[in-house]
Amino acid sequence: MKLQLTICLVLLAACSLANAYNSDGQPGCKTQEELDIAIFRDNWDPTSYWKCEALNEPASKMRCPDEMGYLDSLKDCVNWDDWKWEKPAAPLSEVDE
Repeated sequence: MKLQLTICLVLLAACSLANAYNSDGQPGCKTQEELDIAIFRDNWDPTSYWKCEALNEPASKMRCPDEMGYLDSLKDCVNWDDWKWEKPAAPLSEVDE
């Protein structure tokens, strides 16, 4: 029974990882809501974030000051002692390729 439970938990974890959002998080800046939110996490670089400045214009990549990481829940750069990993989320719209 314990083996079956362990196998189920491993499969559940694998499915969760397979369904995780894995893009860099750059928003398309296509909605007013994205302009209102303005800044979004760069999912691939914890020292950077994306900033929507104009509707239908590509987001600008911004960098945190040295020795700091971007924390999406605070929408701000924080010292590494205060930084924690947060689950990536898809932006409201994405960049057209």
